[in-house]
Amino acid sequence: AVLEEIEDSLQGMGDSRISDQALEHVQTRLTDQGLVIEIFARPGAPLFTDEDTLQPWLVAFSRVMAELFDTVTNSVAIGAYVRSEPIVIARETIWDRSTAQAHILRQQLQEAGLDTQRFRRVTGHADRSPATSDPMAVRNDRLEIVLLRTGQ
Repeated sequence: AVLEEIEDSLQGMGDSRISDQALEHVQTRLTDQGLVIEIFARPGAPLFTDEDTLQPWLVAFSRVMAELFDTVTNSVAIGAYVRSEPIVIARETIWDRSTAQAHILRQQLQEAGLDTQRFRRVTGHADRSPATSDPMAVRNDRLEIVLLRTGQ
């Protein structure tokens, strides 16, 4: 019930704390694991300004998430996914990139005040489990914050 309340809060956040731009990148869903907050790239609107810098709107969104998560005690899991690369290269970087992006989001949430003891896992998923049928689609670049159900 608490996770449903947080999901309702996120879906109703048309207020000034979260920009309309940020809301265009966010979907939520309740699963057996917990409340999944998916933040995804859109064509012409990536999540990162470069390899290791979050977009300003995502920094602001992270602050709101940290505040909202302070209303509960649930553990948090973070996952990052990247789209497939169009060519075979000598050194595959997608694993490193997705893992680094998950850690960047974790660090941002910590800087925004989320207690480090609440993190249960931080995972890079590379191009596994694409969100769309086209593995190279921009939509496959995404971050997931999971507010875990109690006991997970």
